[in-house]
Amino acid sequence: MKKLIALILALCVVLSLAACAAKTAPAADSTPAASDAQTSAPEADASADADASDATADAEPAADGIDWAAKGAACVKPNPVDENGNSIFGGSTEPAKAPTGIKVALVPSDSALSGPVTPLAAIEEVGTHFDWTCQWFNGKGDPTEQNKAIIDAVSWDADVIVCASVDAASVQQGLTTAKEAGIPVVSTSNGTDEPNVGTNTVSGDQLDFEFDVGVDYAAIGVAIADWMVADAGNEGSIAVFGAKEYPSCMATEYGLLEELALSNMEVSEVMYFTGGQVGDTLNRQVIGYLQANPDTKYVFLPYDPAAIQVCQALSTAGYDDVKVCSILGTAAFQELIASGSCAAASSAYDMVYMGWGCADQFIRLLNGQELFSPHGERTPYCVIDATNYTGEDWVSTYDYKTDFLNLWS
Repeated sequence: MKKLIALILALCVVLSLAACAAKTAPAADSTPAASDAQTSAPEADASADADASDATADAEPAADGIDWAAKGAACVKPNPVDENGNSIFGGSTEPAKAPTGIKVALVPSDSALSGPVTPLAAIEEVGTHFDWTCQWFNGKGDPTEQNKAIIDAVSWDADVIVCASVDAASVQQGLTTAKEAGIPVVSTSNGTDEPNVGTNTVSGDQLDFEFDVGVDYAAIGVAIADWMVADAGNEGSIAVFGAKEYPSCMATEYGLLEELALSNMEVSEVMYFTGGQVGDTLNRQVIGYLQANPDTKYVFLPYDPAAIQVCQALSTAGYDDVKVCSILGTAAFQELIASGSCAAASSAYDMVYMGWGCADQFIRLLNGQELFSPHGERTPYCVIDATNYTGEDWVSTYDYKTDFLNLWS
């Protein structure tokens, strides 16, 4: 009888402990979603955070765990920065003595476009410090002319040929001629080299540029996405237009879409257009989309010249509540921002720095030194909006030219 009573008491203790455990263990499906930082923390820490939720109720993070307001505030400040948020020099610290008296051929994809011309003009500026002879060869926006420009540069007996926004896959004849002559051909403003990935159009046995100096195009896509989400309060619809013909635009688009996917924004399928459609055709395409989707509040376009045309068309059509965002941060687009039009923000990068960075890399190449990595030399970038526009093509306020000249002396 005593043994039976003891067994009954032991059973009661076990049941009591099980009941207590059931009351104190959180249900698996009611645990708050962890942020990226929390997912690697021990479960005990996550439980402690949950227990402290009452004390932090007034500062709860967004439902997706991302502080979009903080991201929006950060994107309008120049990058790269140090841990204190101060602008820094992103290039090499390894000296590279600049050669004097060399001949530098400058080949823009089209001399009528500021995108390829600005970095090449910056290289011409570098040349004034070292007695370089710089000669321009216009690609005229045509691969046939771009091949001819490279071949003409070879005939000129250039020491180095610098292309800007030229597709290597389209100028194989020119690259072959330069290779046979032993003249290196380098590139800038293309987005086909590190830190950019998956954008190079060259394949198989095709020749490529020695390197390409470009901004981190995916990063500037992330930055303009951060601006839109923060400005919208992480709710609303965005129409995305793209340009497949430029590798840099596709790299930007990748960063943009990856970042927007983390938000609660409704994002359209990408609607592509060509450079030849900028103007009336693209304007009608954008307006047609807005007519079919009247709740759209943001329109993204991959470069300012297209965005400027669209802004003007939207103004004429009476679309006052749509915000147009873009890439480049040109003076012309900034004027529209300042005027209070539908132009809202543009992710800008320092094209002058890009030219100086390209000069730094081909100096190292000509010297037989190792190239600086990333090849893009951490080109500065910043989102321009109504709070920080300058009215001029954006350049970093950091005095990087002095840093470069010190490396080359």
